[in-house]
Amino acid sequence: MPDPGQPHDTKSLWTSHRSAMVSFALGLAVLLSSLSTPATADTGLKSPIKLGEVTFRWFGLPLYDASLFAEGQERFDWQTPMALKLSYRRGFTRMQLTKATAAELTRLEGPRADQDRLLAKLERCFRDVAAGDSFVATTRDPNQVALYLNGRQTCDVRHAEARKRFLNIWLSPNSRSARLSSQLRGN
Repeated sequence: MPDPGQPHDTKSLWTSHRSAMVSFALGLAVLLSSLSTPATADTGLKSPIKLGEVTFRWFGLPLYDASLFAEGQERFDWQTPMALKLSYRRGFTRMQLTKATAAELTRLEGPRADQDRLLAKLERCFRDVAAGDSFVATTRDPNQVALYLNGRQTCDVRHAEARKRFLNIWLSPNSRSARLSSQLRGN
């Protein structure tokens, strides 16, 4: 407030007023951005709830962190839209990701007549990854999986039972690490 006994300096008042408005606008922007869930953008789900988070290791060496999100519920259910986020701590080539996926699908479900077709669709999704990159597999339908690398969609796979067949690599009780899979599912 200006001193009533002093002449008014309109330039100072305007500068002070403008500064206060800018501060208010910035504060409001920060508040609004904190209200939106970062997981929403990361997962592609409207109201994601994190069920679990784990670190997958190989001989003690951390390879990647995995987080599982379900659409609007706090329990794991294969019928619910979900997203699995893998945040890499090490680099892998597209070929390494493809071979590991093929090996795990074969190990978990044995040979299936359509396995080569599913693998060919998934192979188009993979890219080389470096430490700090994230792949997200978002699935809203039992027969669909969309993959995103660092927020950019790489593919949308449509195949019978695509959700369960692909995500079983991390979520199955028969995965390479049943204990980590259980934690990821929120058990």
